[in-house]
Amino acid sequence: MWLFLVLSVLASVATLSAQDISVANLVLRHGYPFDRHELTTEDGYVLSLFRIPFGRTDVRKLGPPVILQHGLQCSAACWIVSEPDKGLGFILADQGYDVWMPNNRGTTYSKKHRMLNPDSWFDEDKYWDFSFHELGFYDLAASIDYILKATGHSTLYYIGHSEGTTQFFALMSSRPTYNQKVIHMSALAPVAFMENISGPERFSTMYGSGLERFSKLFHSYSVFSGTLTHLLFKLLCNLNLTSQELCNHVIYLTSGQDPKQLNSTLIPTITSFVPAGTSIKQLVHYSQLAHNGGKFRQYDYGKPINKVIYRQDNPPEYDLSKVSTPVVLYHASNDWIADSMDVMKLCKQLPNCSMILISWPSFNHMDFMWGIDAWKLVYESIIEKLKRY
Repeated sequence: MWLFLVLSVLASVATLSAQDISVANLVLRHGYPFDRHELTTEDGYVLSLFRIPFGRTDVRKLGPPVILQHGLQCSAACWIVSEPDKGLGFILADQGYDVWMPNNRGTTYSKKHRMLNPDSWFDEDKYWDFSFHELGFYDLAASIDYILKATGHSTLYYIGHSEGTTQFFALMSSRPTYNQKVIHMSALAPVAFMENISGPERFSTMYGSGLERFSKLFHSYSVFSGTLTHLLFKLLCNLNLTSQELCNHVIYLTSGQDPKQLNSTLIPTITSFVPAGTSIKQLVHYSQLAHNGGKFRQYDYGKPINKVIYRQDNPPEYDLSKVSTPVVLYHASNDWIADSMDVMKLCKQLPNCSMILISWPSFNHMDFMWGIDAWKLVYESIIEKLKRY
């Protein structure tokens, strides 16, 4: 058994590119196997998928596939920065699942295109011309098809966090046949309606149109997408105890106060991988959701362009009645981004939906991935639902 594991690890390392080595180390150092796969979407984006095919004990057995889809400014690495008893990627592998972790376009490990160069002045505007609609319609669809073909399964499980839930709902309502390929969906801090977003994030959404104008004026179409960003974040959060505490408060400002669930010793590792980069159009789209009268709809280009693209004045709303996959929405009362009122509105529009409120009163948006007690408060329930289905 151990020989098989060693050979699997060696084979995994041999296929990794230089940019993936640090991610591989997160997995391999704990005795898990690690694979990297690559696919090309219908519109030419080249995406990487990370895989933990089995846990540390059942090394010869491949279980049912499950997708772990990261959120905004994260990459697949966000699922595996914690120790094995707390990181959901590890926990699922040890529970007998074949764990697949896609990286959305424009993030650290998926910055290639069949024809476009994201760092080229001539290609930049075209490459970064995407929001969560494309992440669902193209990226998630391609990932599901690739995983099912690679594993020989006809269906899989899906777990998404934040933006990872938004793109799921966008895909399943736009291409309903994909509902037949997903057995069950666990939505952590689900985001579709954003009318009740609060905290500093509420303030930031007020400037979506200004951000769009800035982007075009200065020919800058992405945020936090360069290597320098990672170096600065890592440096600033490792200078001393004061700088680490400052980074802690940055997390609180974006997701809600919850110091008892934040493992501060994890911050240096987190800031090695976060932020992972995204398009400005993505941020603008979320800003639109917060200020469009409580609608979950496609990107609003303004009436003249909307008429050309959509053949109507306003962007079409996503028809959530077409999302037939069984869905559980996990939400928290201290989540400033996925407000419980918005989550309730979402559930009412989904045909097969239930809601679970996290019992910890101050549980916040990022605790779903890195909370000290996430295993007891969230993951046990997820695994119970997966086994039931």
